[in-house]
Amino acid sequence: MDDPVRRIRMRTSDPQEAEDFLRRTYTEHTPQLSGDRDRFRFDAALTQAGAIGVERLAHSMRMRAEAEPSHCVYVVQVLGGTLEVAAGRNALRSGPGDLHLCDPYAPTLVNWDNVRLGVVRIGLREVERVAADLAGTETATARLSFARPVSPERARYWQAVVRHIGHDVLGNPQAAASPLILDEAARLLATAALATFPHTSAERSRLPSPGWLAPAALRRAMAYIDANAAHPLTLRDIAQAARSSPRALQHAFARHCETTPTGYLRQVRLEGAHRELQAADPSQVTVAAVAARWGFAKAGRFSAQYRERYGVSPSHTLRT
Repeated sequence: MDDPVRRIRMRTSDPQEAEDFLRRTYTEHTPQLSGDRDRFRFDAALTQAGAIGVERLAHSMRMRAEAEPSHCVYVVQVLGGTLEVAAGRNALRSGPGDLHLCDPYAPTLVNWDNVRLGVVRIGLREVERVAADLAGTETATARLSFARPVSPERARYWQAVVRHIGHDVLGNPQAAASPLILDEAARLLATAALATFPHTSAERSRLPSPGWLAPAALRRAMAYIDANAAHPLTLRDIAQAARSSPRALQHAFARHCETTPTGYLRQVRLEGAHRELQAADPSQVTVAAVAARWGFAKAGRFSAQYRERYGVSPSHTLRT
């Protein structure tokens, strides 16, 4: 099986080669460089899979560039040097340790000097999808622009999520090979970005009440989850199958099942992993591989949930 993770390493002492790489990797821009070209150093290490990426860049010169809209959500942490970004009336100046989210919609003016950057990318479509799901609407209600975290606590939360994605998903070949885990990782990063950085959005109190959901619609939702749990699913997918709105569906699951649609989906996936472990040949299959196939990136967390549900460890089920 081909590795779904793209690992790219680029080192050069040629400024033009570095600019060509930045254009291919990020967005079209017009740079103006100044500084010592003879001692120029550029180093990039990118790990990408699907809609997400965890990346590091180091560029030794001063650069001023006008960049086109990226249509991708980038969260940048300055690890060294200085970085100034501006889009319209919004502008930020960042130094070592500072964290900010970039504006995905507007042309951007970038100034940096001998920078080292940590960059997390999330597909804009993924963020807008999660924003719609969180608001219980059919279309995205959140609009992002240049911003710092809303609090130090949220910044630490963001960094913990990024460490988890980098180590437990992108750094784990079995987890990265699972479409379910990659889909959940993109959703988790998008949720963390919306929780960490301020954005304009419609307030829930202004939305219409979820209304009543017919029992048949709830049964359709559960049947759809049961039949498709082995594939990436979104709340919107489930709502469309149930011929319901996302908010009405969430309300119905909370009222009648004491869980959420995604909570029910996790239960079904745990049951799928249980059945697979019961039927598997322990000489051919590992618990970690089964967990990853059913969307559980952390083997330890999977084992804890499994033991809570079935009273034994997954390895015990595999051996018996």
